[in-house]
This record gives sequence, structure tokens and C-alpha cells, in this order.
Amino acid sequence: KKSDGTKNGKKTEKPAVDPEAADFVTAEKSYLDDALFIGDSRTVGMKEYGKMSNASFFCDTGMSVYNIYDTKAKVKDIGTVSLKSLLKQKKYGKIYLMIGINELGYNQKNTIKKYKELAQWIHEQQPDALLFIEGNLHVAKERSDSDKYFNNKRINHFNRKVSELADNKEIFYIDVNEIFD
Repeated sequence: KKSDGTKNGKKTEKPAVDPEAADFVTAEKSYLDDALFIGDSRTVGMKEYGKMSNASFFCDTGMSVYNIYDTKAKVKDIGTVSLKSLLKQKKYGKIYLMIGINELGYNQKNTIKKYKELAQWIHEQQPDALLFIEGNLHVAKERSDSDKYFNNKRINHFNRKVSELADNKEIFYIDVNEIFD
């Protein structure tokens, strides 16, 4: 943060970077050296096909806010572990969380509550890490137009709710749908 002067005799603070005005930039590959990606099959796809071999991944097809604490996943250079064990073993600077697509058929109010609890728990386990909540990716128009649960309207509602967790200091929200759409 940087000070922008005084207001009513008190110093005021403003973020060093205005998140609304910030542009996407390409980071050096080393930026992901201390990154952990947590998620479901979409994160599995990033792990298998992305070019982020220096990042860690805790992901599994079908992972949800309802089973994540019981899930064990194979993490490179660590082995098969639970998320709790992983977060105790290694310190991360950045944690990316994309989960929620598998829960679209569940009660959204309860799912969002569980998601908030998960995000808070992750932040408590790794208080020095920046937490990036990744908006769930849209489904194809054909699927969205024909499916009662797995549709972009429900995904957008879910994404809006979890985006409210972002304080733009320690927890950030990333919506990459504008790129993928």
C-alpha cells in the first residue's frame, strides 16, 4: 500500500495497484515456483496439459467442497496426501482454487457456504500465501441451453457469490471466462 496524503487530518491508504485498472501481464516462469493449484477435473487438465511444471497441483476429477477434506491426491515431489497434510508440509506463496462445477446440482446456498468455509480454512492454513479464487469456466452454449444445472446462468451466479470473498489484499478473484469464451 502507499499513502495518498491525508483526509480530515488522518493519513489515508490506497492499494499500490488499483485492481480495477490493472492489466494482465505475462509473468516469468519462476512466478509459479511457490504456487499450488487446487481443483477438480479442470485443474487436472491444467496439470496434464498446461506448461506449469514448476507449480504444485492438488486436484482430482470429481473433487468438490463436500469431499475435498477426505480426498487424497498425488502431488509431485511429495506423494499421495490429503490437502491438510500438504498444507502442513509445504509453504506456498500463491494458492489458486477452482472448485464448484461438480456442485452445481446441489443446493447453491449450502455449496457457497461450504466454499467460503474452505477458502477461509485454506487461508488459515497458509496465512502468508495469496489466495486466488478462480471463477468456474463456462460450459458450451449447447450444454448451457439444455441442462437444468450445468448451465452458464448457474455458473455465473456461483462465481458472483464466491467472488465476494476477495478483499484484493490477501484473497483475489480471477475470472478467465472472458478469455475462454
